[in-house]
Amino acid sequence: MTLPIETSAEKKRYKRRRRFGRVTTRKWPSGRRTFRALWYCKVEKRRLSRSFDSEKEAKDFLAELERRIVARAYEVPPTIQEVEEKDAEVKAAARPRKIPTLIEYTKHVMGTRLEPVLAEGSMGMYESALKAWTKWFGPREGRRAMRLDEITPAVWLDYRSWRASHRQSPHGKKTTVGPRCLNSDLQCLVRVLNFAVVDGHLEHNPLAGTKKLREPRRPRRYLTKGEIALLIQNCEERFRPLLLAMVYTGARKSELTALRWRDLDFEGGKIALFRPKVGNSDYIDLHPALAAELKRVRESRTGDDGRGPGSEEHVFLSWHGTPWVDIRKSWALALKAAGLAGRPGLTPHAVRHSFATHFLEGGGSVTDLMTQLGHSKLETTQIYAAAVSERRRATVLAMEFGGPAAAEPPRNC
Repeated sequence: MTLPIETSAEKKRYKRRRRFGRVTTRKWPSGRRTFRALWYCKVEKRRLSRSFDSEKEAKDFLAELERRIVARAYEVPPTIQEVEEKDAEVKAAARPRKIPTLIEYTKHVMGTRLEPVLAEGSMGMYESALKAWTKWFGPREGRRAMRLDEITPAVWLDYRSWRASHRQSPHGKKTTVGPRCLNSDLQCLVRVLNFAVVDGHLEHNPLAGTKKLREPRRPRRYLTKGEIALLIQNCEERFRPLLLAMVYTGARKSELTALRWRDLDFEGGKIALFRPKVGNSDYIDLHPALAAELKRVRESRTGDDGRGPGSEEHVFLSWHGTPWVDIRKSWALALKAAGLAGRPGLTPHAVRHSFATHFLEGGGSVTDLMTQLGHSKLETTQIYAAAVSERRRATVLAMEFGGPAAAEPPRNC
């Protein structure tokens, strides 16, 4: 006997429906689709519903309710508002009752979390900010020190106005702080408040998303090849090897003062350079002039037993026989001896700018310069490329509008 074939309409007719509740769907104008689980609650004696992002979540929710009804453990599911209120109560209970002040918490964070991982220069930025915060956020004029939960955007604006009207140091130049220093203070404060959120002292960072001030970009000063030659010829004997390394590598002062003899490969012509600012290492080329100077330094440190300096010893040593820390005095003496003293912007970092300028003028590519200088972003290196654009220079010099003598006399209208 042949059985009749069921049609699709007959299949739908005999399709089993859910024994408990049902699931509906809704498509919003934005294209988003939600699913709602509907059921009748015998406890409250009314129909209830909950919305979900997927059909599976809605069906699993109804199945769980049905299982609880069978097990006689049914409870009315909480609403979204009730869940949020309960979470807020849990967070409030877990939050420490005593909220520390900004000054004492910053000292704790700097000593336990920042100092072990940040470079010395970065820690100096936090120490400078903490010194200013102590005067404003600490106890003053009969007011107690401000707690972390009392820091608001309005309080930050008041501090910024006060900071901008005061000198950076009572013993330094008679100038007030600029936008760069104020932005640095904001960066430090935002990071400290982020730690406060992690530790549970704050629910959110009140200064997150605060806009920084616009910093005026100063022109980068650089030395010509003749001026660099004068510096090398007139600098101190102990300072010359470090100055040559700055000139022929373009590396930062802190990167060179940390060099040890194990980092030099005279046969391969390479220098293993660690860059603490970006946290990576690079192999850069060893210039023959620098290699000859470093070999001379190594021979000068050879003892009577014929043994040279150890691989762990520092390459560049000051007059005290210790690694260089502060080169500002030797740099100032070199500028004075070369007749370059008094020019604005000629700091030791200007040698790095000079290297980048002459590297591009010699035909080097921007990507190679980025690797040589150890920049983490190409946009930083492109600043030098914009300043040394030969195509722009040629275009500007080719423009001719005629001098005053060639101009026609004005006509009377």
